[in-house]
Amino acid sequence: MVLPDRIYRWIATQNSNLPLVGLVTFSAPGLFVKSILNGNRDKRLWSSKKACVTLSFDCDYPDDVEAIPAILNMLKPYRYKASFAAVGHWVRKFPKEHAAVVEQGHEIMNHTYSHPDNELLNPGRKFRYISRDEKMEEIVKCHEICKSYLGVEPIGLRIPHFKHLFSSDIYALLHEAGYRYSSSTWLTNTTTRGLPFQAEQGIVEFPLTTCPKHPFTVFDTWHSLNAQRLSHKMLHRGSESYLQLFRDLLAMAVETGSYLNIYMDPLDIKKIPGFETMLKLLADEDLDVVTYSQYLDRGMHIAPSNG
Repeated sequence: MVLPDRIYRWIATQNSNLPLVGLVTFSAPGLFVKSILNGNRDKRLWSSKKACVTLSFDCDYPDDVEAIPAILNMLKPYRYKASFAAVGHWVRKFPKEHAAVVEQGHEIMNHTYSHPDNELLNPGRKFRYISRDEKMEEIVKCHEICKSYLGVEPIGLRIPHFKHLFSSDIYALLHEAGYRYSSSTWLTNTTTRGLPFQAEQGIVEFPLTTCPKHPFTVFDTWHSLNAQRLSHKMLHRGSESYLQLFRDLLAMAVETGSYLNIYMDPLDIKKIPGFETMLKLLADEDLDVVTYSQYLDRGMHIAPSNG
């Protein structure tokens, strides 16, 4: 089954519609996600590969940064690279760990200077609601620190926290900053069936993949391992469940010819005994695993819009 375009476009505007969210989540969430991805069938977007995946890590806290060396070590056997969303404040405090990301050929992306609403740095200061000038300051300050401490200039940004804190004014800011992409929203908030698309101001948006059990929530380690919501505890909880959902998403992507955009919190990796299994699964010859910058540099498929 393919979710019709007109219904899909309507659903993309209904992320705050709790009755709808509840109905989908507690009835057939996996079928719902697959019905969206089914719209990519027979497009043959990935050359000789059956699906495309980007793996990224958000380094929001010191515990995340401390986990970077172990993650890099586990990634070493594989040819593919990952993207690391870096917070400028932590880059300046922990330059060695972030420099290792660059040295091993992975991508650094801008995650703002202080990750507004970060409990350690500036609690309660939500990115969406600060002024335009403050948003630009957060972007530019992180950029300059990455350039100074790591010798790299990010070309993409991820806003803090996603969900209801996303606002499209970020695209004008990124255009002004000379950036090429964003990865700041999610599958069911967009209408391109998970495919990267041309957003405003020429910025490419890479929507994050949503959970097969919670289609209106980004598929991440936090909601699988740490979230306290009753719906999360009822429908799935723990590392084994997380790994199975990851397998399910890969199977959907290969079957439908789709793009997956998966992000994880580094501090949670130690809670997932199956993390190395995940990396092995990504090495499958049917998958093209690329960073965001590699995707753009290779001229891979970009949907025309999110309209």
